[in-house]
Amino acid sequence: MTEVFYGLDDAHRDRIAGLRARERFFWLDVSLSETTLDELREALDLPEAAVRALRRSADAYAYASRTFHADGESVVFVLRCYVGSETPADEAAYRLRPLKVYVLVTGEYLVTLHDERVSLPAVLAPDLPEERSKRYAVYSVVDAMLASTFEALEEVELRLDAFASTSTDEDGAQVPKTTLRDAGARLAAMRRWVGAEQAVVQRVGVEVGALLGFDTRDEPYFERVDEQVNRLVASVDAAANGAGMLLDLQLNERAYLISLLATIFAPLTFLTGFFGMNFGWMTDQIDTRIAFWLVGIVVPIALALLCWRLLARRFLMGDDRRPGGR
Repeated sequence: MTEVFYGLDDAHRDRIAGLRARERFFWLDVSLSETTLDELREALDLPEAAVRALRRSADAYAYASRTFHADGESVVFVLRCYVGSETPADEAAYRLRPLKVYVLVTGEYLVTLHDERVSLPAVLAPDLPEERSKRYAVYSVVDAMLASTFEALEEVELRLDAFASTSTDEDGAQVPKTTLRDAGARLAAMRRWVGAEQAVVQRVGVEVGALLGFDTRDEPYFERVDEQVNRLVASVDAAANGAGMLLDLQLNERAYLISLLATIFAPLTFLTGFFGMNFGWMTDQIDTRIAFWLVGIVVPIALALLCWRLLARRFLMGDDRRPGGR
């Protein structure tokens, strides 16, 4: 079984030295807030090209697809996984938060580095059977990272489903704009990261297989990872479309409310306007109660019905005449 370590204390240094002497593959997870890159280079004899690639990857403005490094001796790339947040202050906070992970693979070991003090082996819990190869160990860790992204996406989707149920209830409250904005921003960031990782994963399988000590005849595990990323991209896009439909639903409900208010106030506006008119012809000609009701009520209603029959009904409901009919 691939041995797993978190941190680089003295006991782990001695154990790692023994594994390297016996050419045993292992996974080391390190928090850069506890162990510096120079200490890691000294303990593992990191290739200089890999160290430069890791420093370049640490740039906050570097894209995942631009920080990929492979030289036949080591492979360096960047992925994001999702780990548990601290206890949310309110229900609006998400349970999972993104974590940027720097991954280094050589023929001797797999190293994952990140800024926060969190143990990825404990959080991701990948399956690392003893009889499996080095290639499978790397595949299992990468697959677990992608699985955490699926969990974060499911969290957003469940929240959107809850919002949709609230919006469709007759007595349901409107979803706050900030809530929808947060969900949209989370999906947009997720889509951007996953799109960049899509290009990375396509190269990882090829470059890792070319490393010394990796069996090129091993099963094509990373083809499965590539398919997983493609499904993840499609799922994020589907969730974003769902968020857009929910926003459209809210806009339609607001438009309906405005139309209802207009329906109520339009007759009132007409009545107040009619009764407020006092120009000469009206005061001279409309001098009986019957004339007042005919001109003020019956004629407008008749004109409204005529307009509905000839114009509005056909526009809103379509022409109900059948083809060939008279």
